[in-house]
Amino acid sequence: MAEYGIRLEAWYPLGHGDKTLLENKTLKDLAKKYNKNVGQIILRWHLQEGIIALPKASSQAHIEGNIDLFDFMLTDAEMAAIRALDTGKGTHDPEDMRNEEMLSRYNLFM
Repeated sequence: MAEYGIRLEAWYPLGHGDKTLLENKTLKDLAKKYNKNVGQIILRWHLQEGIIALPKASSQAHIEGNIDLFDFMLTDAEMAAIRALDTGKGTHDPEDMRNEEMLSRYNLFM
């Protein structure tokens, strides 16, 4: 992607408010270290990875928190620790056969 100047976009980078993600010990420990919330740690990780994050915010406080990312930087080790949390599956499980059924209705999956 970099070769062609394409940047990855992350829609719902906070996992739709997934409690498993927001209660993750690694992320909570980093939030405590930097005096931030877990969402800010996740968004900072995206920023440092060069990913365009498009978080939804339901309040003025969340909007302000989503912007308050520029007074700290995660270390290389912290970035790697967060990267290691990847399960390879987003909110839509690619192995779930219901996806094939849904996509076939739109002729998107053959």
